[in-house]
Amino acid sequence: MIKKCLPVLCLIIIGSRAYNSDYRFYHRERVYDLPQRFDGEPPLTRTQWLCFVLGICTTTIPAPIQSASPNLRLISQWNQLEFDYATLQDRQHDIDIGLFTPGTIAPIDVDVFYSPNSSNNEVFVTIPRFVEGIPATLGTVTSKQSDGNPVIKPYPNWSWHRRSEECHRDRIVSVFRVKVDECGRLWVLDTGKIGEKQLCSPQLLAFDLNTNQLVHRHEFPADILPIQHLLVTPEVDVRDPNSGCRDTFVYSADVVGFSLLVHDVANGRSWRVQDKTFYPYPNYGTYNIAGESFELMDGILGLSLSPHIPGDDRVLFYHAMSSPTENYVYTSYLRNRTIFEHDPSAAPQIFQTFPNQRTTQVASEAIDKDGVMFFGLMKDFQIACWNARTDYGPKNFDIVASDPITLQFPSGIKIIRNKRGQQELWILTSRFQKVATGSLNSREPNFRIQAGNVEDLLYGTKCRPKQQHHNQVGGGGYGLYGHGNRLNY
Repeated sequence: MIKKCLPVLCLIIIGSRAYNSDYRFYHRERVYDLPQRFDGEPPLTRTQWLCFVLGICTTTIPAPIQSASPNLRLISQWNQLEFDYATLQDRQHDIDIGLFTPGTIAPIDVDVFYSPNSSNNEVFVTIPRFVEGIPATLGTVTSKQSDGNPVIKPYPNWSWHRRSEECHRDRIVSVFRVKVDECGRLWVLDTGKIGEKQLCSPQLLAFDLNTNQLVHRHEFPADILPIQHLLVTPEVDVRDPNSGCRDTFVYSADVVGFSLLVHDVANGRSWRVQDKTFYPYPNYGTYNIAGESFELMDGILGLSLSPHIPGDDRVLFYHAMSSPTENYVYTSYLRNRTIFEHDPSAAPQIFQTFPNQRTTQVASEAIDKDGVMFFGLMKDFQIACWNARTDYGPKNFDIVASDPITLQFPSGIKIIRNKRGQQELWILTSRFQKVATGSLNSREPNFRIQAGNVEDLLYGTKCRPKQQHHNQVGGGGYGLYGHGNRLNY
């Protein structure tokens, strides 16, 4: 059983080891930096770190709150979300007028920016406005605590999240997922909706994370949007990260309109793509998680890109959330606007589905620099890996983390490269089944961010890839290369 401990007790436990090169601890200010690496045990034990950072101790030491996987670390944990109000009076005012309803809202996604300036590392979280009562839809995790909950600071500031119904230019209405690219830009996909109300046009924003200034804004034209739409996942395709980052396309998943919106950043244009593989499967519309059941017929949601290798085509992997399948398409087709400008469904031949299937639903997915995909198996409380150059299916899956408590509903998964050039897997679990069924209990841990070193997670698994030279999909012959079925547009 976890009990709150006095700060003095935490300081005694920490002792003289309160500062090291990877974690900054200040006893007086209780400020910390997120760990920049996960390779090996840090100078502070996990119990000491959690006690100090989260302000919690256990009745039996050591017994830290963490994943059962030894290679995942708990970064942040919430019973309920709290926001960085200037004063308690401001917080209470938002509660009184219905702008903030504590204990009923949930984060969905996480992403991380390791700044070249060591003091500016940021962890971003998104909180979609499914309902009223969410004061900010995008923020950063701060070192502040409110009743043991890390405080979230609205990004880029409070004004972007206020008066959404006015649709002012500098606005962020509701965000499901974000993406930090290799050029230090944060891409924000704004649905424009609160609940079922379409207040503003959906838009795509990009912020320079070194300055926190808006550097790109694209409002999707009404004529490319289906009647019903909900843009949830952006995937960013950068081809020139070392020479200006102008050759950038963004693929956005429309989970309700069963579409993919393609945005050409340099030319400011976008178009819609549709295919039957974007639709959900009726038999996978029922979710059974930790003894709770709910219905969700979500279409295309998970997106991930194969590594960029100059001279090779790049592959976009994707799946509908309520489905057992994984699919793929070569991005050279998606980037060719002329294919789809008169008919979003003009090229069904380019979309491929792997013949083998999963046994459960999956939300997000992410691919590392070696072409290994990570994804969360919903009903199994596991994070799986798959070498994307092998046949898709359980025989080539392996499990890198498993925990029935801390891995409930992994809704956000990202691969991050830290300052040492190492890859890290970051996971946000949201216990969304409790949000969907109205059973969220703010007296117990509900939301977690965990992270681990990719090499540690892959050690000894069948997913660790051998040396590869091409972005060919499916070593068993499911790729398009060499089979004569690439189209000539």
